[in-house]
Amino acid sequence: MFRKFSSTTLVIILVVLIGFVALNKFYFSKKSESTFNEEFVSIDTSMVSEILIYPKAEQGKEIKITRSAKGWELSNGKIKTVADSSAVRNLIGSFKEIKSNSLAGADKSSWAELQVDDSSGSRINIKTNDNKSYEMVVGKFGYNQAARNGVTYIRHANEEAVYGIDGFLSFSVNQPFSGWRNKTFISGNKDNWDNLTFTYPGDSSFVLSKQNNTWMVNGTLADSAKAAAYLNGIASLQNAAFVDSYVPSSTPVFSLSIRGNNQAVPVSVVAYPADSVQKFILHSSQNPDAYFSNAQSHLAEKVFVSSRSFLQ
Repeated sequence: MFRKFSSTTLVIILVVLIGFVALNKFYFSKKSESTFNEEFVSIDTSMVSEILIYPKAEQGKEIKITRSAKGWELSNGKIKTVADSSAVRNLIGSFKEIKSNSLAGADKSSWAELQVDDSSGSRINIKTNDNKSYEMVVGKFGYNQAARNGVTYIRHANEEAVYGIDGFLSFSVNQPFSGWRNKTFISGNKDNWDNLTFTYPGDSSFVLSKQNNTWMVNGTLADSAKAAAYLNGIASLQNAAFVDSYVPSSTPVFSLSIRGNNQAVPVSVVAYPADSVQKFILHSSQNPDAYFSNAQSHLAEKVFVSSRSFLQ
């Protein structure tokens, strides 16, 4: 009787244990399936009207990027200027369709390590014309040695789960205000340029002109290699040494006017006198909202060269 009871009991216990294991496996499998979402976000980029970024690089201070009739405008509460449209397009494109490759954390316990909490993450809110809002927190960047690609950790602002996604989104979002500004100083097709007029104090002004595909300096044959090197150096010139709240109070010391074929309006670049620290404040007609410090950029030395620098 004792042996029979014991065998029956053991069978019951074994059945219960098997059932518990199966139920436990089923429960956690379903929980994992319900938590992991392969499609993290999908945004109609043509509908994006506003982007609010609170990057770690700015200690969480708001950066606002707004679509306007003229393009993308940028502000941080103090400064309102033009955004780098290429950088904004790249950012929006990154969020067009994001696929998750892993569930990095299921709850808040993983936030600090993956840098998606309020103090270590970079929050971003993308708004669209149809009143949709996509708010996310972008965190830590890692490198997957096996797959040999970058991994960014990210979560939806109203969810606890943290996902790993391919790419370098962490660096794209976590930028200071200056990273989103239009840094253009001179931009053009140098092959179309045929007249550069340098206006300097005294009698040092001169004209670099193309005549029959040959560069001349005030009518004297120029060194073609030197002319080409200069034009290559300024044809795509950018800078981030911004001087905000500057209002010119005098006439320019130096100026450069660039004219060319298929160019309706000349490019105008000027240098205003400044203190011993700034030396010059520079301005370009191609970025009318911005002024640049020569102390940090050395733009004056790159742009305003002497006539001798073109001669053989």
